[in-house]
Amino acid sequence: MRVRDLFVERNYVTTVNDTDTAAQALEKIRKSGFRSVPVVDSNDNYKGMIYKIHLIEYLYEQNGNADETLDKIVKHQEDCIEENSSFLDALLKIKALPFIAVTDHGKLSGILTHNKIEGVFEDAFGVNTGGLNLTISSTEARGMIEKLARTLRGENIEGMLTLDNGSVLVRRVVLTLEGEKSESEIDALRTKLEKAGFRILQIERLEKKI
Repeated sequence: MRVRDLFVERNYVTTVNDTDTAAQALEKIRKSGFRSVPVVDSNDNYKGMIYKIHLIEYLYEQNGNADETLDKIVKHQEDCIEENSSFLDALLKIKALPFIAVTDHGKLSGILTHNKIEGVFEDAFGVNTGGLNLTISSTEARGMIEKLARTLRGENIEGMLTLDNGSVLVRRVVLTLEGEKSESEIDALRTKLEKAGFRILQIERLEKKI
C-alpha cells in the first residue's frame, strides 16, 4: 500500500504562505479550525508546519512582532513523505505529528492524517463489514497462520491482524469472521479451535458500518 492511495489532496488542505506574517498566519489557522497547517512558498513547495499554539505563545506570551514572518516559528521542515512512499514508512514518521505532509519533488501534494491511518487498521480488523471479532492465541508461533487458516476452512475472514511478531513462545491473531453467529455456533467454533491448539482470548460482535 502506498501513501498516494490514502492522503488528503492539496485542494482540500489549508495552508499558510512562508511570506505571511505571524498575525496573518494565526488568523488563517483560526478560521480553518485546525491546530496546525502546512507552510508553503509561492511555488507551493513544502516549507514546514506551523502550530496555532506556537503562534499564540509567540504573539501574546513572548510579545513577538505581529508583522514578523514565520521563519522562527515554523517546525518540522524536513518531516514530509513522498507520494510513492509505503504505508509502513508513513506510519513510522507520523507518530509524533498531527499529520505528515505528502510531497512530489518538494511540492505539497496533500497531507496524511491520523484518521486515514486509523482507517487502514479498522479495515484490517474488519470493522467496516462487521461480524464476529476474535482474539486468538497459540503457543506454536511458527506456522500458526497456515494452521489457523486450515482450521477455519469454510469461514469467510473479513479482516486479520497479527500481534507478537517475532515471538517464538506465543502469537496472537485478531480476526473478524463474516456474519452473525449464534451462541451454539460460537461454542462449536471454540471447540474446533481448541482441538487445533488455539485459545480464544476475546470475542466481540461488530456491527456493520453504514
